Amino acid sequence: MRRHRRWLQIVGGLLALGIYAGSWHVVGIDLKRLVEPQAAQRAREIFTAFLAPEILVPERGIQRVEALVRVPCESGNASPSTVEAGEGPRLFLPPCASPGTRIRVRGEGFRPRSELVLRWVFAPSPQLPLGGELPAGRTRTDDAGRFELEVEIRPLLAREGGARLQAEAQWEGRWRISPALTRTIELMLQTIFLALMATTLATGIAAPLSFLAARNITARGPVGTAVYYMVRTTFNVVRSIEPLVVAAIFATWVGFGPFAGVLALTVATVVNLGKLFSEVIETIDPGPVEALLATGANSLQVIRYAVIPQITLPFLAFIIYHWDINIRISTVVGFVGGGGIGYQLKLWIDQTDYHKAGTAVWAIVAVVSAMDYVSARLREAIR
Repeated sequence: MRRHRRWLQIVGGLLALGIYAGSWHVVGIDLKRLVEPQAAQRAREIFTAFLAPEILVPERGIQRVEALVRVPCESGNASPSTVEAGEGPRLFLPPCASPGTRIRVRGEGFRPRSELVLRWVFAPSPQLPLGGELPAGRTRTDDAGRFELEVEIRPLLAREGGARLQAEAQWEGRWRISPALTRTIELMLQTIFLALMATTLATGIAAPLSFLAARNITARGPVGTAVYYMVRTTFNVVRSIEPLVVAAIFATWVGFGPFAGVLALTVATVVNLGKLFSEVIETIDPGPVEALLATGANSLQVIRYAVIPQITLPFLAFIIYHWDINIRISTVVGFVGGGGIGYQLKLWIDQTDYHKAGTAVWAIVAVVSAMDYVSARLREAIR
């Protein structure tokens, strides 16, 4: 007997080892990929950006003006031309030049003490379908907003219609709240209210259904038993479907946005709360129920005076707890079009804008932590 048990243990151990070895191969686990130089560099960039969320950004200003220069000169000597941008900056430069020479470009009316970049700008053409740019120089404006710089006329500037020289002054001002943080706050509020609406709607549906799924209330007689098993089976079937799948279905049905997220979370919350509520109802003290039945009370009177007083506080605790859960889930539901902060987070990650994504991630951490603390306190208060 002892030898037989030992052989069973050996066979069971070998079988488990084979299952894990096969699973390792099927899912393609390759730990070396975690430490490859390229992967490690990418991970370092992502985590560094996540640890530096975009909260405050400096105000940025730009002044830009362009001038046309014909290369080469067609005939005669041309007088210098002036290009103005309304009441703003002005450029002074020759209207034409020969390849290989240098021209003197002067400007005024720019913001004082600002970085200024000169570049050649090419319009779309058969050679450059998307257009292009070529650096021409860099300088800084003086206290009066003027600059002067020599620019080389390169041979590739000899094009039909001439080349356009663009002067762009850039500067940074005082720090302000970043648009990413403002957008994150707006969407976090939307996420909180999304979870609140889903929890509220689900509670209104799950509460009456939970009585039908409670054995001690419904499973009496053939009809009651059939209703009990039907509701219970529905709960189990729908609970097996991930909220992400439900959200993707509703996003296709009603379009991307928070409404799809509310519908998806409502469906998921109805079945989860329905199951929890029914289990609470099944564990109530049967004494008050039997006492009312003995007095001839009907089912509604039994529920009103014997069941509801015993389940109110547990129900409230589960509702608050599930609101907390729905806030967590709604951030993920947004990845498939369910609205809220999750959808914006996905966009920023897809755009490799990890500093803005870090802003959203830290906001999610802060809100979820706060909600976890608040919900725990509320549950303690109502017990």
